[in-house]
Amino acid sequence: MKRFTDIAIALTLLIMLLPFALIIALLIRLESPGPVWVSAHRVGRHGRLLKLREFRAAIVEPGSMETIGGCEGEQATRLGAFLRRYGIQRWPWLLSVLKGDLAIVGPRAELPRYVGCYPTEVRKKVLSVKPGLVDGSSFESRTEQALLLGLEGEALEEAYVDQVLPLRLAHAERYIETRGWRTDCLILVKSLWR
Repeated sequence: MKRFTDIAIALTLLIMLLPFALIIALLIRLESPGPVWVSAHRVGRHGRLLKLREFRAAIVEPGSMETIGGCEGEQATRLGAFLRRYGIQRWPWLLSVLKGDLAIVGPRAELPRYVGCYPTEVRKKVLSVKPGLVDGSSFESRTEQALLLGLEGEALEEAYVDQVLPLRLAHAERYIETRGWRTDCLILVKSLWR
C-alpha cells in the first residue's frame, strides 16, 4: 500500500510541478554557467549508494556534474539559496520515488561521509528502511540552521556531526518505531505546510 501511495503522490506532484520546474531550469541556465542538474549521492536502504539528480543550487567546476561545497554559503547562487531554503532543489528526487529508490516519507537520505558517523546499531536500524523525500527532522530546519550559523570548514563539519546529526537520527529512529499510514500522513501534511 505504501509503494502504491508513493507512486500516486510522486506522479501527481511531478505533473503539478512540471511548469514550475521548467521555469526553474531556465532561470538556473540564465543565472550562471553550468548544468541544470547535478548529482547528489546519498545512502539508501541497506547501505546502497544512490545517485540522485537535483537542481543545481551552487557554482560547479567546469566540466563537472558535482557541486563545489553543497552547504549554504558563498558557493550558492542567489537562486540556489532560494531553492535550498524551500527544498525546491530536491523536486527531481520525485523521479527516484517513482524508480523505487526513495519513499515519499522515511528517514532522511544522508551523505555517505555522515552515515559513517552513525553508531553501529543506529545505522542498522536507519538503513533497514527506504529513505524518504521528507521526514520528521524537516521541521527542525530552523534549529539546525541556528546551530550551524556562521560556521565554516572544520567547525561546520564538527557542529553538524556533534549536534545536528544526533537530532536527525533521533527523528529517524522515532519514525521507524512509529511508522505507519497515520505517521506518514502527518509528516507529509506538516512538510507541505512548511
